[in-house]
Amino acid sequence: MGGKIKASLFSHLIDAERQLLEPEVRQSEHALDILLDDDFIEIAADGTTFNKFQVLTRLPTEVVPQFYNQHFKGRMLAAQIAQISYQAAFRRSARAEFSYSIRMSLWRYNGQTWQMVFHQGTPCLPFTISMED
Repeated sequence: MGGKIKASLFSHLIDAERQLLEPEVRQSEHALDILLDDDFIEIAADGTTFNKFQVLTRLPTEVVPQFYNQHFKGRMLAAQIAQISYQAAFRRSARAEFSYSIRMSLWRYNGQTWQMVFHQGTPCLPFTISMED
């Protein structure tokens, strides 16, 4: 895959990753359905696993946390599988403490569009939140 195509793809996938953290997307079953593959699995920080159906029914009812994400990295694992990793900090309210994690997602091209097929967030030590990334 050429450098420009790869950079363009990773830019697209990072945008899609960030969309999944936006309130209007998290609260929309339709928007989530478009971004998540039917085989989607998430492993939460506490080890709980969720499939696509569970995410589509759970996320739209949750209070959306405040997210910061930074230091995105992408790599191709196969012709139709891309990995995106990044640092994330979130809190449930403006007065709450931040939780910090390293996030990793796998995106799969289904012949028409890229969809997230796997996501995991692993707790990590606090890091400096950059407002520029």
